Amino acid sequence: MSEQPPPGPSQPPSSAEMSREEKIAAARAKAEAMKAQRAAPTPAPSSAGPVAPRPAAAQGVPGRATAVNPGGAPPAAPQHPKVEALGTITQSVEFRADPSEAQNLERLLGGLGLYRNPLRGAWQLDYRYFAEARRRLEAAGYTVEGRDYLGRPLEQWAPHTRGWTRLGTPD
Repeated sequence: MSEQPPPGPSQPPSSAEMSREEKIAAARAKAEAMKAQRAAPTPAPSSAGPVAPRPAAAQGVPGRATAVNPGGAPPAAPQHPKVEALGTITQSVEFRADPSEAQNLERLLGGLGLYRNPLRGAWQLDYRYFAEARRRLEAAGYTVEGRDYLGRPLEQWAPHTRGWTRLGTPD
């Protein structure tokens, strides 16, 4: 029978030969090494190859990670930048845009609760989030033209102070 040499510095001892305390110490050391590796600054990328610049419109709007945009991918530059917004009687805002812009709209406004209304063929969003939606769309390079269901400018539209939700004064 030949005996194996004891494990040297380059050979870790097998787990069957290690005591419980040694196993715990080895696991802690491994975890500390991983933490130190993550905390170490990464070297700057070399300029070996050309780097493709991002579209100018997408640079101003960071990607947000949402259920609709799980990777937080930045939106692409708009091909058809006109978006129509319509304030409805149901206290929502309908967005109509070119069908090719659907993915961008989902990426930009999916975290605000944007959903597709299958009956009207438009995207809908609660009126309370319209100001943020407009800000995001304009930062991405879109132009938003809005009006409410009575033809008033959407900037003046507030469903809780106008229209069918306003209660009359008792006589």
